[in-house]
Amino acid sequence: MQINFFRKNMFKNNCCDGIYNSFDVHFTSVCDNSCAHCIDCKYEGKHIAKPNVDAIANAIVSNSEGYDDVLFLGGEPCLFLPELIRCIQLIKSATELKVYVTTSVPKTMYDNSKLLNELLELVDGINLSVQHYKEDIADKIRRTKSKYDRQAFYRDFPHKEKTRINLNVVKPYLYEKDDILACLKHYDDMGFPEIKLSEIQHGAEYFVSFEKVMGIKLKSPYSHGCQTWVDMRQFIPGYGGRLLLKRSRFLCESTLKASGMDFAKALYRAVTPKPQNKYGVVYEDGTISKGWI
Repeated sequence: MQINFFRKNMFKNNCCDGIYNSFDVHFTSVCDNSCAHCIDCKYEGKHIAKPNVDAIANAIVSNSEGYDDVLFLGGEPCLFLPELIRCIQLIKSATELKVYVTTSVPKTMYDNSKLLNELLELVDGINLSVQHYKEDIADKIRRTKSKYDRQAFYRDFPHKEKTRINLNVVKPYLYEKDDILACLKHYDDMGFPEIKLSEIQHGAEYFVSFEKVMGIKLKSPYSHGCQTWVDMRQFIPGYGGRLLLKRSRFLCESTLKASGMDFAKALYRAVTPKPQNKYGVVYEDGTISKGWI
C-alpha cells in the first residue's frame, strides 16, 4: 500500500518531471523586453522572427493525439496578434485541444482592442506576465520603458475570468515579504481570480525561496511536486483569489539541498522507467523538439 501511495501521489504527479501532455509553442524569437531571467537567454535556439502559422498549426494538428493543450510562448507571441489568432483558429477548428497564451502584454494588445477581444474569446486562458505592481520596477525587470499606462489597462482588462497574473520571486526586484504581499494584494484587489508566483532558478544571484521569506514550511518541491496552492488568507485578510506557487527544485537550483524523500524518489527513478507523457516544443518554422534546444 505504501509503494502504491508513493507511485500515485509522489513519484508521478510532479510537473517538474515533464508529466503533462502539452505543446509549448515558441511562436517567435522577437520580444519587446529583455528580461535577464528569460528562458530565451538560457538556451541556444533558432532565432526566427515571424512565425510560419500554417507550419505550426499543421505540426500540432498532425501530432495532437494524446495531447491535452497548447501553450503559446515566445519571445512575445502577441507582437503578431493576427497570426496568433489565425493559428489558434486553425488548431481549434481541427482538434479538441485547450489553448493558452503567455504574454508580457505588449502595446499591440493595448492598441488593438478588437483583436485582443477576438483572442480572448478564442483562448481557454491567458497568462499576463506583469513583473511587478510598481511600473518603475517592472520597467527595470523588463529592461525597457513601458509605452502606455499598464496599470489602467490591467484594471480594465476584459475576460478576467480567463486571466492569470504571472509574477516572479526574483532578486533584486520582488523578493522581500512585504513587497510580495503588497504585489499579490494589488492584483487580487483588481479582481484577477488567480496568480502564479514562480521562483526563478538561475543561481544565487536571482533565487529567493518563498518558503523562507514567508516563514512557512512546505514539502520538498522535487519529491512532492514543484507546483502547490497556497492559502494566502493567512497572510492577507480578505484575499479572494488563488495563488499557485511554482517552486525551484534542488536539481535545478544550485542553492537548494536534497531531502530524505528526494533521495527516495531519486532511487525509485533510477530503477523505474520514466512515466510516459506527451510533450513537445514547436518552433516558429513548425519543427518539433522533445525539449527546449
